[in-house]
Amino acid sequence: MQLLELLKDIPNVIWSGVIASAITLSGVMLSNRSNTKRLLRQLSHDAREKEKERSAEMRRDVYLKASAEMARIGAYFASLPQLHPVKDNLGDGLKDFLSASAKVQLVSEPETARLVGELTTRYGEILLTLIARVQPVHDLKIHIDIANDFYERNQADVTRTLSEIKQINESGRPDSVRHAALQRSFEQAQSLTKECAEEREHFYEQQGAAHKTFNMLLMQEMRTVGQLQVHVTAAIRKELNLETDVMEYEARLQDNWERMDRKIKEVLAQLEEG
Repeated sequence: MQLLELLKDIPNVIWSGVIASAITLSGVMLSNRSNTKRLLRQLSHDAREKEKERSAEMRRDVYLKASAEMARIGAYFASLPQLHPVKDNLGDGLKDFLSASAKVQLVSEPETARLVGELTTRYGEILLTLIARVQPVHDLKIHIDIANDFYERNQADVTRTLSEIKQINESGRPDSVRHAALQRSFEQAQSLTKECAEEREHFYEQQGAAHKTFNMLLMQEMRTVGQLQVHVTAAIRKELNLETDVMEYEARLQDNWERMDRKIKEVLAQLEEG
C-alpha cells in the first residue's frame, strides 16, 4: 500500500517523461529488431548470390574445357591412321574428353547432362568402329616398314660391293675370283633391292586406298554425330545465358558438311589423276 501511495505522489510531468522514455525505448528495440531481420535477410541473399556466382563460374570453366575437348575429337579420330598400333594406345586421345564430360554431367542441368552423356556414348561407339576399320592401314604400315628395312639392307650391300669392286679395279692387282664373287653379290643385292622397292610401292598403294576408305568412313561417322554436337553446344550456351539459335546452327552445320564433301571429293579426284 505504501508503494501505491508513493506512486500517486509522483507528479504527472515525471510520468510523462517515463512514458515517453518507454515509448522511445520500445521504438529503438523495434527498430533494432527490424534492422537485425533486414541484415540477416541481406546476409542470406548475399550468400545465395555468392553461391550462384561461384556455381556459375565453376560451370563456365567446366563447359569451356568440355567445348575445347569436343572440338579436338575430330582431329584425334583423323589421326588414328598415323598412330603406331603397338606403341600407341588408340583410346588415349579420348581420355581428356571423358574427364571433361564427367564434370559437365556433374554440374549441368538434367537435359544438358543427358545430351552430353549421349554424345560421350556416340564418341565411344565411333572410336570402336574406327579402330576396327583403321586396322588395314596399320597392317600395311607394318608391311611397309618391313619392306623398307629389307630395301635398306640390300641397298647397303649394293653400295658395299660396288665400293669393293672399285677398290680391286683401282688397286692395280687384278683378282678375278674375288671380282666375280663381288659381282654376283652385287647383282643379287641389286635384284633384291628392286624387288623390295616394288613390294614397298605396292604396299604404299594399298595403304593409300585403305586410308581413303578410312577417311570416307570417318566423314560419315562424324556427320551422324554433328546434330547431337549442335544440341550439346546449344544447351551449354543456354546455361551460360548466351543467345542461341539452334536452327541457325544446324543450317550452318549442313552447309559446312556440304563444303567439306565437295572439297574432299575434289582432292581425292586430283590424287587419283596424279
